[in-house]
Amino acid sequence: MFSKLVIAHKSFLFAGDDDSLPIGYWWYRSLPGGNPLTNESLKEELLVLVSKYTSRSNAIAELGSTQANESFNQMASSKAPKSRHYGGSCSLKNRLSAAVLQKNEGYSYLPKVNEASNLSPGDFTTSLTSKMDAKRKKRKQTSNKKEFKKRRISLKKKKNLNERKSSVKEGPTYETQLEMNIDNTVNPPQIPQQIIISGSESKVFFDLETTGLGRNSDITQIAAKNGDNVFQRYVIPMVDIQIEASRVTGITYSQSTNIMYVHGEKVEPVSLHKAMLDFLEFLSILEKPILIGHNICNFDIPILVRKLKELNLYITYCKLVKGFVDTLKLARRVINKDEVVNFKQQTLVEKFLNISYSAHNAIEDVKSLQSLFDVKLSSFLNNVDVYSLMYHTCVESYTECIKKKIITKPASILLARHGVSFEHVKTVYSRDKKGVKFLFEEYKISQKIVNAINTFLDEE
Repeated sequence: MFSKLVIAHKSFLFAGDDDSLPIGYWWYRSLPGGNPLTNESLKEELLVLVSKYTSRSNAIAELGSTQANESFNQMASSKAPKSRHYGGSCSLKNRLSAAVLQKNEGYSYLPKVNEASNLSPGDFTTSLTSKMDAKRKKRKQTSNKKEFKKRRISLKKKKNLNERKSSVKEGPTYETQLEMNIDNTVNPPQIPQQIIISGSESKVFFDLETTGLGRNSDITQIAAKNGDNVFQRYVIPMVDIQIEASRVTGITYSQSTNIMYVHGEKVEPVSLHKAMLDFLEFLSILEKPILIGHNICNFDIPILVRKLKELNLYITYCKLVKGFVDTLKLARRVINKDEVVNFKQQTLVEKFLNISYSAHNAIEDVKSLQSLFDVKLSSFLNNVDVYSLMYHTCVESYTECIKKKIITKPASILLARHGVSFEHVKTVYSRDKKGVKFLFEEYKISQKIVNAINTFLDEE
């Protein structure tokens, strides 16, 4: 092809439906007058150059490292950077010559050029170039050592492995014709990162009052507190409040009159949708909020999640809330059971704060819990106490795997605590056969479980 370009001015070839334009026409449009080059001496030099490469085509067919070329390109670009136009400048030739000299002779060319130009080589220039050449020589000697090459290979493998692990979690982000290989109509699922608290999170103390003691109960009151900011809403329930619940909370509601009372005092309730949107607005102005409540893992959070799903607000909350902390679990972890009669919030407040309060009123519960947390529990809080808002949904996703003994319950709970469901595990496996191993290594889950899951997914 290159030979045709060189000699095309002597023999035009015609092709296509339109015979009026020669093939070479498009090659010459950028040349002066749109005509081919006709310099015979240039042609001869180009033919000699091409013949040198064709004569040793077998030697260069395998290709090799372009590191030397890239090194020279870097030198040339430092003398004549692309960000500045030197193509039309008379200095371009000198700049490229300087790059060639630096490549062939090192930095010592500078004093020589100065001297040849009847300029003083300069003690400072001579000293500086000597140091730069010595540094270059040392770097070259170091790069030829076996230890250096082994380390370079090791670092390259580590980099490739890290990139592979990232692509397992995020999906492909860079590859040939990526836009053609993925379905642009579907957002690729991203595997949740481990929940790690940095200390900058907003602590939101949170509590619900409900129509009963079961997880299918409706919400009658929601309250939260962050610092001095207080949120509270009474909520219109869709079912009757159980007598025992009314006795405990003091909340009564008449479906026929749409009137709610709390210990005999009339309050203004709102719809559940309105309450959830207001709560979302309250949380949205905070930085990485974490919900903190007593016994919320087994009661409040499942009810909250169920209601959010009914209102199609669940995903929005999951993106906004970093996680939740159950102070019942935290208290059991850090307080000796011999110190207290039980781990109920009211008992702990009386024991460590020496005060009593109106329990089972959501706003009073969050105020007292904030005081208890600040005095007794805050210094013990760490990463193992934080759960993803998706925790219960993720735990349920492993039910069949636990039954089939593919994964242990503690391992599934660990993954679920960080919001990793079995669907996420399958996604990781589909992206890379070793994806499960990469993912589970982060959570220090045994290779035995990795093998069991891989075998199970192989058979699916």
